[in-house]
Amino acid sequence: MVVDGVATNRLLTKLRLTAVCHRVTAHSSGGQAVAALRADLPDLVLIGSTLPDMTAEDLCRMIRTLPGCRALPVIMQVETGQRLAALSAGATAIIEPKGDDQTLFARIRGVMRGRVSAMSDDPPAMPGLAEPAAPYGGQPAARIMQVCGQTPPSLAWRHGLQLELGQNITVCDPERALAQAQTAAAPDLYLIWADIRQDGDGLRLLSELRSRRGSRNAAFLVVLHPGRPDMTPVALDLGAGDVLTGAFASPAAVSEAALRIRKQLEDKRIADRQRREAQRNLIWAMHDPLTGLHNRRHAIPRLDQMLHAARQSDQAVAVILLDIDHFKAVNDDHGHPAGDMILQAVAKRLQQAMPPGGILARYGGEEFLAALPLSGHAAAHALAERLRSAIAAQPFPLPGHPQGLAVTISLGLAVVGPHMLGALPLGPDRLMARADNALLTAKTQGRNRVVIAQPDAAA
Repeated sequence: MVVDGVATNRLLTKLRLTAVCHRVTAHSSGGQAVAALRADLPDLVLIGSTLPDMTAEDLCRMIRTLPGCRALPVIMQVETGQRLAALSAGATAIIEPKGDDQTLFARIRGVMRGRVSAMSDDPPAMPGLAEPAAPYGGQPAARIMQVCGQTPPSLAWRHGLQLELGQNITVCDPERALAQAQTAAAPDLYLIWADIRQDGDGLRLLSELRSRRGSRNAAFLVVLHPGRPDMTPVALDLGAGDVLTGAFASPAAVSEAALRIRKQLEDKRIADRQRREAQRNLIWAMHDPLTGLHNRRHAIPRLDQMLHAARQSDQAVAVILLDIDHFKAVNDDHGHPAGDMILQAVAKRLQQAMPPGGILARYGGEEFLAALPLSGHAAAHALAERLRSAIAAQPFPLPGHPQGLAVTISLGLAVVGPHMLGALPLGPDRLMARADNALLTAKTQGRNRVVIAQPDAAA
C-alpha cells in the first residue's frame, strides 16, 4: 500500500514497484489508507512525506492501533530532520524521499525477509478479560557487539550508545567475532562497520556471520561511511536489518541510532519467540503428549523410510504391534489417572528395552508400534520377546497398591526380508495389517505372548 498526497509521487512510486512485480494499491490521504486497512491488510505500507489530512507520523501511530497492524511493516519517506520522529512513531524503516530505486527495493526486500507475522504478535484476548494482558517487560539486558577498528569515531560511537542505551557494548575485531559465532557466546546484535581495515571487509564479515549457525539469528546493523550511501542496498541484501551512517555528531544522531538498535533487538526477540513456538508445535505434532513417544503421524513416514533404506542394504525389517492386556479393566477398576500412569510406565520400559536405531511410537489408545531393521526372523522374534518380558517382569507401582499392578502385553510381529522387499511393493500399510492380524491372534490365544504373522511363520 502506497500512501502519498502528491499525485505524481504516488503514481511514480506505484510504477516503480509494479515494475519489479509488486501488487500495489495507492491512496491519497491518511483517512483513505486507514479505511482500506480496516478492510484488508497489505504485506507492507509505504508512507510518503506529504499527506493532506495528517502527518506521516500520525498515520503511522494510527496504523499501529488498528487490529492486526502492530507488526505490519511500515516504511516512511522522511527528511533527515524527521527521522527520529518517524522511528518513534513506529516506522519499521525509513528512507529518503528522493532516494534511488535500488535503496527502496532493498529496504522492501529486507523488511519482508524479516517480517514478523502480525497474527502472532496480536494474541487473542482471554475469555473474561476486558483487555489483553500487558506484555512482560522484564527482558534481560541484550548482548551487543561492535565490530570495528580502534579509531576515535568508532570509540565515540560506543561511548555515546552506551550512555543512551544504558548498557555495555563489547568492542572486538573480526577474528574474535567469527570465533565467538562458533560457540554459544554470540551476541544478540552485531554493530558492524562496513570498512574495518579495508574497504568492504565489514560487509564480508556480515555475510560470514549470517551463514554461521551460532550467529545467523542475531540482529545486524551496518555502519557505512557518510560518503558511501550507494552501499546501503548491498548491506541490506547481505542481511543487515538496518544501516546507519558514520556521521555521529549530534545528540539526535545518537538517539536515532539507539532507537534503531532497540527496534532491531525487539524484532529479534519476537523472531526468537516465533522460532521457539514453531519448534514446540513441531514437537507437539510429532509426539504423544502423555507418554512422550512419537505418535502415529511421525511413525508411519519413518517406517516407509526404513523400508526404503532396507531395500538398499539388503536388511530385514521387523514391525511389532503391542497392546496392553485388559487395559479397560485398569481404567474401570482403578480410574483413568491410574490408566495414564500405566501407559507412561509401559512406554518408559519399552524405551529402555528398545535398541537404538528403531521406531517406538504410541499407535493409539493402549497400542504401541515398534519397528527396527534386523538380520532376520530369529532376531526379530528375540526383540519381541525382550519387549514382552520387560513389561511382564515385575508389577508396576500404583498409589494405594503396595504390591503394584501386574501388567502384560500381547505382540503381533511381521517381518519382511530382503527378498520380499525387492520382489514386492510392500509398504507400511500392508506390513502393519499383517502385524495387526498377528496381534489379534495373540489376543485370542490367551494374551501375554508373541505371535508371528502367518506368511513369516510359513517362511
